[in-house]
Amino acid sequence: MKIAFYINKKILNFSPFFKGGFSGGPIPLSKEVRGLFLIVLITASIILKAQAFSIDSSDVKKKDTIIFKLKFNPGDTLLYNVISIDSIIIDYGTPLIKSRKEKIKIVCDSVNKSEHFFIHQSLVEFSSVESQGEKRNIENNVSSWLNRTVWFEIDSVGNRLSYRLDDSTNGAMSPGGAFQPYLLFPFEATQKAVNESWMIESLDELAENGLPVPLLKQSSLFRVKGIVDTLGDKCSRFEFIKTAQGSIPVFTDKEQFKVTNIINGFGVMDISTTRFIPVHFFSTVEQKLTLQFPDDITKPGLHYITTNFTLDSIKHKKINNSIKKNKKVR
Repeated sequence: MKIAFYINKKILNFSPFFKGGFSGGPIPLSKEVRGLFLIVLITASIILKAQAFSIDSSDVKKKDTIIFKLKFNPGDTLLYNVISIDSIIIDYGTPLIKSRKEKIKIVCDSVNKSEHFFIHQSLVEFSSVESQGEKRNIENNVSSWLNRTVWFEIDSVGNRLSYRLDDSTNGAMSPGGAFQPYLLFPFEATQKAVNESWMIESLDELAENGLPVPLLKQSSLFRVKGIVDTLGDKCSRFEFIKTAQGSIPVFTDKEQFKVTNIINGFGVMDISTTRFIPVHFFSTVEQKLTLQFPDDITKPGLHYITTNFTLDSIKHKKINNSIKKNKKVR
């Protein structure tokens, strides 16, 4: 995980590297090599974490049992800062590098007797700095997904039960694409021991990532890490590696095509032990894309993403505790 976090912290300040080198002098690398260098770093972090799952996985401490669950209260409003790095190559072309900053809002509308949470989520802030070829550090704050809202019904272990969108006719896509990392995902475990592992499979409709709604079939291997202190909050931590397949149709003014992908990913989730909400989530994914056009034309692609979700604030609905006194009847 050190490599993954190193990438996330340092790559944001990679502009000196791309402009000609560090203080020691210029680095004579082509634009394509520099983009591929970034891809290799991200891939290495995924491979190393996958290998780490095979180390000491049998060292299960049954006495150190940890509870994992989600809990939202009606009226809760949560804001998350989302920092992402994208590296994209389509048809062996020039890499596109993006540094994204976003803010998402999650509001709990209600909770039923089965402890199903009815929430809605929206992207409320977005900005990006992008570089490709001779174009350097182009600022972008426009996204068709900005302020779009999606409603979910989920349970305490992240299973998705239903969803709806604010507008089911106007297509749009999130800044990170159809299969970018997402915060609320199924983990299907309520009580596990430290170093214990478990596997799940799910078929998820990622309505928070765009319309048409991306469909993702995934298998994930989880492992409990223990209790950690995250941003001043005691948190239950688990890690996971996953493989997945997804597909989505794409329609533009000029053309239409289908995108299928194969995903390999790694993530670390920290859930508060007292409030039972996600406090921090780190994820890195490798996507191998295939763009399928009419007349049997296909183009390959790669999309690497490293993302950190960090809880920025939470507001609870104010409860009126005043007691109305009944007047005596004479």
